[in-house]
Amino acid sequence: MIPGTMCDERLWRELLPRLPGVVAHHLVIPRGSTVSELVAGLVAQLPDWPVNLFGFSLGGYLASALATAHPDRVRRLFVCSNSPCALPEEELKQRRQLLNWVSRHGYSGISDRKIAAMLGPANRERADIAQTMRAMDAHLGEEALVSQLGATSEREDLGDSLAKVPLPITFCFGEYDTLVTRSWLDALRKHRPDTAVHEVPEAGHMLPLEQPEGLAAILDRWIAA
Repeated sequence: MIPGTMCDERLWRELLPRLPGVVAHHLVIPRGSTVSELVAGLVAQLPDWPVNLFGFSLGGYLASALATAHPDRVRRLFVCSNSPCALPEEELKQRRQLLNWVSRHGYSGISDRKIAAMLGPANRERADIAQTMRAMDAHLGEEALVSQLGATSEREDLGDSLAKVPLPITFCFGEYDTLVTRSWLDALRKHRPDTAVHEVPEAGHMLPLEQPEGLAAILDRWIAA
Protein backbone atom coordinates (compact mmCIF):
# COMPACT_ATOMS: atom_id res chain seq x y z
CA MET A 1 0.00 0.00 0.00
CA ILE A 2 1.52 3.29 -1.15
CA PRO A 3 0.10 6.41 0.55
CA GLY A 4 -0.57 9.85 -0.91
CA THR A 5 1.18 13.17 -0.56
CA MET A 6 1.89 13.93 3.11
CA CYS A 7 0.22 10.73 4.30
CA ASP A 8 1.57 8.06 6.62
CA GLU A 9 0.22 4.78 8.07
CA ARG A 10 -2.66 6.63 9.73
CA LEU A 11 -4.26 6.82 6.29
CA TRP A 12 -5.24 3.14 6.64
CA ARG A 13 -6.43 3.16 10.26
CA GLU A 14 -10.15 3.02 9.36
CA LEU A 15 -9.66 0.79 6.32
CA LEU A 16 -7.53 -2.13 7.48
CA PRO A 17 -9.78 -3.23 10.38
CA ARG A 18 -12.45 -3.76 7.73
CA LEU A 19 -10.19 -6.17 5.83
CA PRO A 20 -9.73 -9.04 8.32
CA GLY A 21 -7.21 -11.61 7.22
CA VAL A 22 -5.48 -9.27 4.79
CA VAL A 23 -1.75 -8.85 5.33
CA ALA A 24 -1.02 -5.24 4.39
CA HIS A 25 2.40 -3.63 4.06
CA HIS A 26 2.74 0.15 4.14
CA LEU A 27 5.39 1.43 1.71
CA VAL A 28 7.03 4.73 2.63
CA ILE A 29 7.39 7.20 -0.24
CA PRO A 30 11.18 7.69 -0.37
CA ARG A 31 13.05 10.93 -0.95
CA GLY A 32 14.08 11.67 -4.50
CA SER A 33 14.12 14.29 -7.22
CA THR A 34 12.29 12.36 -9.97
CA VAL A 35 9.46 9.86 -10.30
CA SER A 36 11.98 7.25 -11.42
CA GLU A 37 13.96 7.69 -8.20
CA LEU A 38 10.83 7.34 -6.10
CA VAL A 39 9.81 4.19 -7.99
CA ALA A 40 13.27 2.69 -7.46
CA GLY A 41 12.96 3.36 -3.73
CA LEU A 42 9.55 1.70 -3.64
CA VAL A 43 10.74 -1.36 -5.57
CA ALA A 44 13.50 -1.78 -2.98
CA GLN A 45 10.79 -2.16 -0.32
CA LEU A 46 8.96 -4.96 -2.17
CA PRO A 47 9.41 -8.68 -1.53
CA ASP A 48 10.94 -10.87 -4.23
CA TRP A 49 7.56 -12.19 -5.40
CA PRO A 50 4.79 -10.33 -7.28
CA VAL A 51 2.41 -8.38 -5.03
CA ASN A 52 -1.10 -6.97 -5.08
CA LEU A 53 -0.20 -3.26 -5.34
CA PHE A 54 -2.52 -0.56 -3.98
CA GLY A 55 -1.78 3.14 -4.34
CA PHE A 56 -3.72 6.13 -3.04
CA SER A 57 -3.57 9.57 -4.71
CA LEU A 58 0.12 10.27 -5.40
CA GLY A 59 0.67 6.65 -4.37
CA GLY A 60 -1.72 5.66 -7.15
CA TYR A 61 0.42 7.42 -9.71
CA LEU A 62 3.59 5.90 -8.28
CA ALA A 63 2.00 2.44 -8.17
CA SER A 64 1.06 2.84 -11.83
CA ALA A 65 4.59 3.95 -12.73
CA LEU A 66 6.02 1.00 -10.81
CA ALA A 67 3.66 -1.48 -12.49
CA THR A 68 4.48 -0.24 -15.98
CA ALA A 69 8.24 -0.18 -15.33
CA HIS A 70 8.36 -3.49 -13.39
CA PRO A 71 5.29 -5.55 -14.37
CA ASP A 72 7.03 -8.71 -13.14
CA ARG A 73 6.81 -7.35 -9.56
CA VAL A 74 3.03 -6.81 -9.61
CA ARG A 75 0.16 -9.33 -9.73
CA ARG A 76 -2.61 -6.76 -9.97
CA LEU A 77 -2.89 -2.98 -9.60
CA PHE A 78 -5.43 -0.93 -7.63
CA VAL A 79 -5.35 2.85 -8.16
CA CYS A 80 -7.34 4.83 -5.60
CA SER A 81 -8.22 8.53 -5.96
CA ASN A 82 -5.91 9.11 -8.92
CA SER A 83 -5.87 9.20 -12.70
CA PRO A 84 -2.22 8.60 -13.72
CA CYS A 85 -1.82 11.43 -16.18
CA ALA A 86 -0.01 14.75 -16.37
CA LEU A 87 -1.26 17.39 -13.96
CA PRO A 88 -3.39 20.22 -15.36
CA GLU A 89 -1.66 23.57 -15.73
CA GLU A 90 -3.72 25.18 -12.97
CA GLU A 91 -2.62 22.56 -10.43
CA LEU A 92 0.99 22.88 -11.57
CA LYS A 93 0.74 26.64 -11.05
CA GLN A 94 -0.61 26.16 -7.52
CA ARG A 95 2.19 23.73 -6.68
CA ARG A 96 4.87 26.11 -7.96
CA GLN A 97 3.38 28.92 -5.90
CA LEU A 98 3.32 26.74 -2.79
CA LEU A 99 6.91 25.57 -3.23
CA ASN A 100 8.02 29.16 -3.79
CA TRP A 101 6.20 30.30 -0.65
CA VAL A 102 7.66 27.47 1.42
CA SER A 103 11.20 28.25 0.19
CA ARG A 104 10.82 31.84 1.39
CA HIS A 105 8.67 31.51 4.50
CA GLY A 106 8.75 27.85 5.56
CA TYR A 107 5.83 25.44 5.85
CA SER A 108 3.19 26.07 8.48
CA GLY A 109 1.07 22.98 7.78
CA ILE A 110 -1.99 22.03 5.78
CA SER A 111 -4.71 24.67 5.80
CA ASP A 112 -8.37 24.23 6.75
CA ARG A 113 -9.26 25.31 3.21
CA LYS A 114 -7.13 22.57 1.68
CA ILE A 115 -8.62 19.95 3.98
CA ALA A 116 -12.17 21.00 3.07
CA ALA A 117 -11.36 20.94 -0.65
CA MET A 118 -10.25 17.31 -0.40
CA LEU A 119 -13.42 16.06 1.31
CA GLY A 120 -16.94 15.40 0.12
CA PRO A 121 -19.68 17.79 1.31
CA ALA A 122 -20.93 15.37 3.98
CA ASN A 123 -17.46 15.02 5.52
CA ARG A 124 -16.22 18.61 5.63
CA GLU A 125 -17.30 19.04 9.24
CA ARG A 126 -15.79 15.77 10.45
CA ALA A 127 -13.16 16.74 13.01
CA ASP A 128 -11.72 13.21 13.13
CA ILE A 129 -10.74 13.25 9.46
CA ALA A 130 -9.33 16.77 9.67
CA GLN A 131 -7.32 15.82 12.77
CA THR A 132 -5.84 12.77 11.01
CA MET A 133 -4.88 14.83 7.96
CA ARG A 134 -3.21 17.48 10.12
CA ALA A 135 -1.36 14.85 12.17
CA MET A 136 0.02 13.08 9.09
CA ASP A 137 1.04 16.37 7.53
CA ALA A 138 2.78 17.57 10.70
CA HIS A 139 4.59 14.27 11.18
CA LEU A 140 6.09 14.30 7.67
CA GLY A 141 6.84 18.03 7.63
CA GLU A 142 8.37 20.47 5.21
CA GLU A 143 11.15 18.25 3.87
CA ALA A 144 8.72 15.55 2.75
CA LEU A 145 6.39 18.12 1.17
CA VAL A 146 9.16 19.71 -0.88
CA SER A 147 10.50 16.32 -1.95
CA GLN A 148 7.14 14.85 -2.92
CA LEU A 149 5.88 17.90 -4.80
CA GLY A 150 9.22 18.64 -6.41
CA ALA A 151 9.73 15.11 -7.69
CA THR A 152 6.23 14.44 -8.97
CA SER A 153 4.69 17.67 -10.27
CA GLU A 154 6.13 17.26 -13.76
CA ARG A 155 4.79 13.80 -14.54
CA GLU A 156 4.11 11.91 -17.74
CA ASP A 157 0.80 10.51 -18.87
CA LEU A 158 0.86 6.77 -18.19
CA GLY A 159 -2.22 5.96 -20.25
CA ASP A 160 -0.43 4.31 -23.17
CA SER A 161 1.77 2.25 -20.85
CA LEU A 162 -1.16 1.12 -18.69
CA ALA A 163 -3.10 0.12 -21.80
CA LYS A 164 -0.34 -2.37 -22.63
CA VAL A 165 0.76 -3.65 -19.21
CA PRO A 166 -0.18 -7.35 -18.82
CA LEU A 167 -1.95 -7.27 -15.45
CA PRO A 168 -5.44 -6.49 -14.12
CA ILE A 169 -6.10 -2.85 -13.23
CA THR A 170 -8.79 -1.41 -10.95
CA PHE A 171 -9.59 2.27 -10.34
CA CYS A 172 -11.67 3.61 -7.47
CA PHE A 173 -12.52 7.19 -6.49
CA GLY A 174 -15.01 9.23 -4.52
CA GLU A 175 -18.10 10.80 -6.02
CA TYR A 176 -16.89 14.33 -5.24
CA ASP A 177 -13.20 13.84 -6.03
CA THR A 178 -12.26 16.77 -8.27
CA LEU A 179 -8.66 15.57 -8.64
CA VAL A 180 -9.60 12.50 -10.71
CA THR A 181 -9.97 13.08 -14.46
CA ARG A 182 -12.98 11.02 -15.53
CA SER A 183 -12.40 11.64 -19.24
CA TRP A 184 -8.90 10.14 -18.92
CA LEU A 185 -10.36 7.00 -17.34
CA ASP A 186 -12.96 6.77 -20.12
CA ALA A 187 -10.19 6.96 -22.71
CA LEU A 188 -8.21 4.20 -20.98
CA ARG A 189 -11.26 1.95 -20.89
CA LYS A 190 -11.66 2.32 -24.66
CA HIS A 191 -8.19 0.78 -25.04
CA ARG A 192 -8.64 -1.63 -22.12
CA PRO A 193 -12.31 -2.58 -21.71
CA ASP A 194 -11.31 -4.97 -18.92
CA THR A 195 -10.32 -2.05 -16.69
CA ALA A 196 -12.52 -1.99 -13.58
CA VAL A 197 -13.74 1.45 -12.42
CA HIS A 198 -15.67 2.09 -9.18
CA GLU A 199 -17.14 5.33 -7.87
CA VAL A 200 -17.91 5.46 -4.15
CA PRO A 201 -20.77 7.79 -3.17
CA GLU A 202 -20.57 10.45 -0.47
CA ALA A 203 -16.78 10.78 -0.60
CA GLY A 204 -14.25 13.25 -1.92
CA HIS A 205 -10.53 12.69 -2.44
CA MET A 206 -9.69 11.17 0.96
CA LEU A 207 -11.58 7.97 0.26
CA PRO A 208 -9.81 5.68 2.81
CA LEU A 209 -10.80 8.08 5.61
CA GLU A 210 -14.20 9.18 4.30
CA GLN A 211 -15.74 5.89 3.17
CA PRO A 212 -13.61 3.02 4.50
CA GLU A 213 -16.55 0.60 4.39
CA GLY A 214 -17.23 1.12 0.70
CA LEU A 215 -13.57 1.01 -0.23
CA ALA A 216 -12.97 -2.10 1.87
CA ALA A 217 -15.82 -3.93 0.12
CA ILE A 218 -14.28 -3.19 -3.28
CA LEU A 219 -10.79 -4.10 -2.07
CA ASP A 220 -12.04 -7.36 -0.59
CA ARG A 221 -13.46 -8.43 -3.95
CA TRP A 222 -10.26 -7.31 -5.71
CA ILE A 223 -8.03 -9.32 -3.40
CA ALA A 224 -10.22 -12.41 -3.70
CA ALA A 225 -10.43 -12.25 -7.52
